[in-house]
Amino acid sequence: MWPDAHQGAGLLGFVPGQGPRLLPVLSHPGATLELEVLWQLARTLQDAGHGGTLVLDAGATERAAEPGLVQWLQAQTGAWPEGVREFAVVPAAQGMADLVARGGARALEHLADAVRHFSLVLLYAPPVQVAALFAGRCVSPLVLNVPGDAALLRSYALLKRTMSLAPLRCTVAGVAWRPDDLPVLRNTLQVLRQRCQQWLGESPRTVAVDGSDEEALGTLALQLMKGACMVQVAPAPLAHEPQRATTRYHECSMV
Repeated sequence: MWPDAHQGAGLLGFVPGQGPRLLPVLSHPGATLELEVLWQLARTLQDAGHGGTLVLDAGATERAAEPGLVQWLQAQTGAWPEGVREFAVVPAAQGMADLVARGGARALEHLADAVRHFSLVLLYAPPVQVAALFAGRCVSPLVLNVPGDAALLRSYALLKRTMSLAPLRCTVAGVAWRPDDLPVLRNTLQVLRQRCQQWLGESPRTVAVDGSDEEALGTLALQLMKGACMVQVAPAPLAHEPQRATTRYHECSMV
């Protein structure tokens, strides 16, 4: 049932030569609290030992002063991207648009090759781009649900749009800011499952945690890793060892 890697490989590291692990996270216009949760999850995974964690933000455009995915795709090199350290959040709007426009079965492999020096990549992108790259892959795109007036409608809209584009079963992660908010959040996720089953014919996986509990957040992050996919890349020369540094992005500081 398992390949050459033993059953603990998902927690201890990755099999050499298998390439980065990719987890698509569905985005929507105007997201704010969801982005904060995404940064928390990425930082938690980094601290849990998933060295080389990257967030690709397809909602932010690459620039000369702030290069990102499009520059890496154009470089066509296996060298460690200049200025990137163990944990980074970089813009990816143009790079993602280019990959989707290129199309074909090799698009995801091109993406994996461009980010090959990271062990884990969280790809924050809209449903149309996620569906174009991951259709036919064994992956569970993530929907972040943060309690709020429109959280239920936003999550449902993302799920409906994704299911209309590709047969991908999503995971909805609900993160409450306080323990007292958990009962309401669980009820919201239950309603979401029922409505999806009723109107879309399939309900998503759901999980709810207290975001103020670091241990619970860490457990959630590791659970979400089960929905990621591994993409094979060609062997490349070893790059120099990266140094830990702080990256500023979206007014957040991350090490």
